[in-house]
Amino acid sequence: MEFEMRDLTSLVMELADFPGLDKSVARITETARWLFEADDAGITLIRGKRLETVGPTQLVALRADELQYEWREGPCVDAATEQKLVISDDPAGDSRWPRWGPAISELGIRSVLAADLTTENRRFGALNLYGHRHEQFAHLDHDELRLFAHHVTASLAAAKAIESLETALVQRTAIGRAEGILMERFSIDAVAAFAVLKRASQQSNVKIGEIARLLADEGDDSYIRGDDR
Repeated sequence: MEFEMRDLTSLVMELADFPGLDKSVARITETARWLFEADDAGITLIRGKRLETVGPTQLVALRADELQYEWREGPCVDAATEQKLVISDDPAGDSRWPRWGPAISELGIRSVLAADLTTENRRFGALNLYGHRHEQFAHLDHDELRLFAHHVTASLAAAKAIESLETALVQRTAIGRAEGILMERFSIDAVAAFAVLKRASQQSNVKIGEIARLLADEGDDSYIRGDDR
């Protein structure tokens, strides 16, 4: 399948119309599967020290990824941690992955490709493509793949930023409501109410946002009262 560069650019820019990380990832993997003629696709995200698969198009992609994380070998591990494009036309016989290659052959996977998803300052993970035929990605245009990966990285960065802002807004709203409850209950001002929440957080080692949510949404003031939990 051949595409002009402007067609690819137009297609990947559609990702911006899918707000939220989950919707963005699902759109990305389905688009990548169709665009690069893969049978399955998924994305490996770096979560602190963990690797996690999101948006797998089929369970076989999820299982193939999970084996990589368990054994710490495979193309998506290499691409996610070393920032490069990794391709194998015969993973079962690939000496780089002595355990993983033969294992995924039993899943029907004959070709694999992983492209790193990185910016200058951050590694997000890797885009993983799986094929049921040998040399399925042998003629893939690397420039088109890199362009796609570039837009995917930008989309993920934007989605995660929005997700973080939404989480922060929800927490700030809960804190404000909890402050109002404490102000009314103890006849104190907002500064003193926040100090009460902060002290409860420090004493319990529970985040202020969670203590505020419990108080505002569930009426649970056990952390404020210092009850043993």
